[in-house]
Parts: sequence; structure tokens; C-alpha cells
Amino acid sequence: MRCVVVGLGGRGQHWVQVCKEMDIVTLVAGVDPVEQRRDEVKAKFGLKDEQLFSSLEEALKAVEVDFVLDVTPPSVREKIAEISLSHGLPVLAEKAMGESWEMAKRIAAMAKSSGLTYMVAQNYRFGALPRTTRRLLDEGFLGVINTVVVGFHRPWGMGAHYVEIPYALLIEMAVHHFDTLRYVLNRDAVRVWAHTWNAPWGWHKGDVGHTVVFEFQDGIMVTHHALGCSVGKADHWQGEWRIEGEKGSLTWEDGKLVYGRSLPPEQATVQELPLDPLPFVDTKAVLVEFVSAVKEKREPECSAQDNLKTLAMVFGAIESAKRKQWVELAELFEA
Repeated sequence: MRCVVVGLGGRGQHWVQVCKEMDIVTLVAGVDPVEQRRDEVKAKFGLKDEQLFSSLEEALKAVEVDFVLDVTPPSVREKIAEISLSHGLPVLAEKAMGESWEMAKRIAAMAKSSGLTYMVAQNYRFGALPRTTRRLLDEGFLGVINTVVVGFHRPWGMGAHYVEIPYALLIEMAVHHFDTLRYVLNRDAVRVWAHTWNAPWGWHKGDVGHTVVFEFQDGIMVTHHALGCSVGKADHWQGEWRIEGEKGSLTWEDGKLVYGRSLPPEQATVQELPLDPLPFVDTKAVLVEFVSAVKEKREPECSAQDNLKTLAMVFGAIESAKRKQWVELAELFEA
């Protein structure tokens, strides 16, 4: 499938590299309003002048494409969706699907009415850790699940829009973990309570510290602790997880999956578990899922409609932090 990448910053260049490495797609064009970024892509990846454009409209007039890969900031997401879908083109978009809950709902509605594939690149759920953990939980490895704690502390978001927008860590980073929680637990969040803050040494204008508590279906309680301006030991990008069940715990420790049990004493153990081998992970797995869904005419993982359930967790948490009370996530869909 022929692809145009829109947005050629750091993340966009990552996607250019992925497209160049995967034989299921052919990169035919790149779009960015900043000439310096277009020049960088030309120098790094060998794209020609006639493949680089300052706007998506300009590119679509000059080049035949089969889908759009949107790597623009969330504030531009709706415009790219409108242009792409109106041209009959499926879209693979970076998260978040929009800079606001209202924008995300509009994009999902546009995608639904168009009948075209719109997938959000929630790449974290496509890693070996989440995939293996989901399989084990589905098989009843821990029995009944009740409590999950996720920690994430890193010097995150050093520039660009990350330092400017409010609640950047929730919108741009925690969204990965929230989506992965939905995938791993195979359940959706029902309600949320959140408190946010900033550390005095931080470099973000908005809050990048938070404690968020979710109640999931079946009464599973999940707590997400994070600080995006940590200067201490950096956690793994997937986060440090602890899942408590009646048969023990599964923990994610610096990218490793560990099973632990303390009771009964004769079953006490701590052991690292092997991760399932996967043909592709991360953004390559996202691309495979997207292309497969388009060709098979099926809904992909992380479709626009499904991703609303993840974004409800993000914007529900923001609303809770503002109200200083629990928020029922169903309220967001009813508004």
C-alpha cells in the first residue's frame, strides 16, 4: 500500500524509517510545513524533492496514495482526518486522536460515517510484555484479578508542544498506559478519580505529576502514579506494573515479566517468565494490523471507535482533577 507520512519531526521520521523497512507499504510522499524537516528527510532517507510537500492537499494532487499516516500534533488531527477521509483514504494516526474529548468524538464520528478505516497507533499494547500478560490472564494464570498499580517516572517531554499544553503527560504519555490497561485486563474503565500537580523543578507549563485511580469492570481497582519531570532513576517506557490476583502477582520490572507468590508458604516463589515470541512489535506491529484490517475489510485494534474508550480515561481523569471528585466515564459519552 502506498503511504504519505504527514508530519516529519522526530516521531514522523521514526515512521518514515518503519515504512522504509516494511515491504507491506511503499512510502511515496512526506508532508511538513517546515522546510528544514523536509530537507532532513531528504538527506536521511533519500526522498526526492518531488516526494516532499508543505501540505497534505498539495501532496494528494501530485501523488497517488492508498492511506495517510498522520504524525502531526493532536491539535491538527481533525484537519488531517477531514482531508484524508474526504479523499477516500484510510488513516493511521498517532495518538492522541485529538487535543480534546470533543475533537476526538468528532473524528470518530467522521470515520464511522465514511466507512473507512481509522486506526490510532497505540503501539504500547503491541509489545511482548502486554501480549504475554494478556494471554496469561485470559488463561486464568492469576485467578481472580483485583488490584493493579502502575508507576511511571521519567524526564519526559523535553520540548515541542509537550512543555506547553496542559496535562501533557496524561494526554501524550499516560494514554499509552491507559490503553494498555484496557488491553491487558480485557476490560474497560468505569469511573475515575485523579489529582495532578507539578514538581518545583519541572520544565512543563502544565501538570505532569499525577495519581489516577480507576475502577474497571468487575471491580478491578487500578492506580497510575506518574511524574514526567523526574530526574531520578527512569522507569521503563511501558511503566512498572504490579497485577495482584488470588494466585499471586505479575510484575513488570524494567521490561521483564516476573511472577511472585508468598502464600501458602509451600508455593512461595519469585521467577522471571519468558515473553511470547512475536513476528513484529511496537510500531511495526501497528502497521501490520492496520494494513491487514484495510485489506480484510475489518475493524482494527485501536479503531477510532474503540480508542474513544481509552481517551475517556484520559479526559475523564482531567475532568476529575478539575472537579476534585470521582467522574463516571459514561458521562463523557452522554454529553
